[in-house]
Amino acid sequence: MPKKMGLFVLSLFFLTAMLQATFKKEDIKVHRLENGLKIIFYEDHKIPNIAYYTFFKVGSRNERPGLTGVSHFIEHMMFNGTQKFGPGEFDRIMEFYGGANNAYTSDDMTAYTDWFPSHALEKMIELEADRMQGLIFDPKVFESERGVVASERRMSVENNNEAILHENVRATAIMAHPYHWDVIGWMSDILSWRREEVIQYYRTYYAPNNAVLVIVGDFDSQKTLDLIKKYYGPIPAQSPPPPVTTTEPPQMGRKEVVIKKEAQTPSFMVVYHGPRCTDPDFFALSLLEKPLLQGESSRLYRRLVRDEQLAISVSGGIEEKIDPYLFSIYVKPRPGADLDKIEKVIDEELNKIIEQGITEQEYQKAMNIIRSDFYFSLQTNSGKANLIGAMELLTGNYENLFTIVDRYASVKREELPAVAKKYFNDLNKTVGKLIPQGGSK
Repeated sequence: MPKKMGLFVLSLFFLTAMLQATFKKEDIKVHRLENGLKIIFYEDHKIPNIAYYTFFKVGSRNERPGLTGVSHFIEHMMFNGTQKFGPGEFDRIMEFYGGANNAYTSDDMTAYTDWFPSHALEKMIELEADRMQGLIFDPKVFESERGVVASERRMSVENNNEAILHENVRATAIMAHPYHWDVIGWMSDILSWRREEVIQYYRTYYAPNNAVLVIVGDFDSQKTLDLIKKYYGPIPAQSPPPPVTTTEPPQMGRKEVVIKKEAQTPSFMVVYHGPRCTDPDFFALSLLEKPLLQGESSRLYRRLVRDEQLAISVSGGIEEKIDPYLFSIYVKPRPGADLDKIEKVIDEELNKIIEQGITEQEYQKAMNIIRSDFYFSLQTNSGKANLIGAMELLTGNYENLFTIVDRYASVKREELPAVAKKYFNDLNKTVGKLIPQGGSK
């Protein structure tokens, strides 16, 4: 008798089929203005709404010592006025038209995200084109926003034990590459940015030839292109930004970071150097993280939380980056837990994967999670716009979005032990421990 499919699997099957039928590469239109601005259109007229995403190819990866955190700072300044629209006007106008916006800065990119009714399209194009070229960096606002970012660092890093540990482990594991520092930057740099340097950085990276517009929703492509030419066309291209050429050298042995400070409970993490997001090994490691770390049935949750009762939670995995980054395992230990024992358990579970691989059930569950996460993120205009833009910037071609699930499916279960052995070894490992002051290991 055939097994009955679960409701979740059936729902995923129908959602996948529906999106594959309606969201097609052939329906995406691409244009490039003479100044280098790339525009990606996807029309979807189901609701009278538009997701308008602006991606700049700049993040903390493009910074240098002395200027760390500046990409994130400019994200803040982008809401603080131009010669045409004063401070706060962008948000006020957006809200008047019934829209909303946000932004984010990562290691590899900065994105500005707008959602609004279709009738507001021209005004939103005008606003976004204006702040691509017209930030005034008013000295008083500059200093005020510097204080905001410094306060953000104090709250999100310096007063957060997990964040402190992560920052130290990251900086220890990655020595040479700009991924050495986090997006927020070092406090000494935040307090020392010079306005003239920040303006030059903005002019270099916030240029049309370093940007991608992604527009998804209820609009007419030709009329929208005419509006974009009207407002963005006069913005001059700039010299291409300098490329990031530094390559992280191979790690030659286990590293350990030990932090002792006042804390209620210890913190623990371990990282391994991993590949860039376009490397075939990335897909294997991303698949492996599911049975290893995701959910209460994952191997490390069962060992550390349920069986050994050494931890409250486990999480982690590999992140998509332009350049090679880290596979991370985060553990929230129970008070008084033996951190060396936690490391030993993690080593044991990783060695089991190296020696035995994962089961067919674990493999299928991992693929179900990957498909589910991917297709659910494509249900909205915003989800489509964000994935199209992120794929364009991270991999160099948005069309890779339409083969990403196939890339995962091409990873054979039998190949996983060899990939695990390649990365999960002591030569490639950095361990971080935060120990409450006065406590013991």
